[in-house]
Amino acid sequence: MIGIVIAAHGHLAQELANTAKQIIGDLPAVSCISVEPGSSMEDIRDHIKAAVKAVDDGSGVLVLADLLGGSPCNQSLMLCARGKLEVLTGVNLPMLLKANSMRLASSSLHGLAESLAQYGQQNIKLASDSVTSS
Repeated sequence: MIGIVIAAHGHLAQELANTAKQIIGDLPAVSCISVEPGSSMEDIRDHIKAAVKAVDDGSGVLVLADLLGGSPCNQSLMLCARGKLEVLTGVNLPMLLKANSMRLASSSLHGLAESLAQYGQQNIKLASDSVTSS
């Protein structure tokens, strides 16, 4: 099964995972990395590397990072050359929920990442536009 690492600033990664667990239950092969203020790039990279190793069964790992260009994303990208790893930014709750189910049916790490990028974008809506005013 493709592993998932959620890497984000502050406590966002753990809170996304906690919320997903409330909705769908257990999240196997998911690890969270919280980047605290003052963390060195080396520490961040080491934590991400350990998280990737913990969830990788040989099928590859998808890193869901919060911001393109942020430390979690940049340090994850530095690990891409070392193995089967994809980095997807802009992590949101619908994307995480879908990742958990789609990875069971997907053997292509890159295909999973592409599908989730589209899915995450499709779930960003201006919901108030759907409210009819009288």
